[in-house]
Amino acid sequence: LENRSVHQLHFIDHDSKAYQIIINHGRLGENQDLQQFVGQEVEKMQRQVPAFSVEDASPAKALGPAQCEVIQQTHKLLYEGCLFTQYSAFIHLPLHPQINHYKKNVVILSLASSSPNTEQLEHFQGIINSFMPWE
Repeated sequence: LENRSVHQLHFIDHDSKAYQIIINHGRLGENQDLQQFVGQEVEKMQRQVPAFSVEDASPAKALGPAQCEVIQQTHKLLYEGCLFTQYSAFIHLPLHPQINHYKKNVVILSLASSSPNTEQLEHFQGIINSFMPWE
């Protein structure tokens, strides 16, 4: 079974500015690596989301206590008439005998904010840096 759930976590920073961390799930295709998956997702977003563009991207690296493969990107997009900056982390989940026995599952964490600031970015990066998949 493929998990297609989406979770939205809502926060308010010390300046009373609202932001969200959105959690999506994905699955690598046959013979697909994380970089190819990210490219496919970007192409899909460019077709479906107004004004979507990639502003910055980092190469894959191992992050967090589980040393998951992670690709981080910064996007711009139009949402409800406002230009948003979205920071995304595509996390390739490690092998798990019951949940991810083919090592194909991916979690996408995104910070969506109309005016991202240091506090929001540090919170988001802290989640990525401490991410433990099976806990």
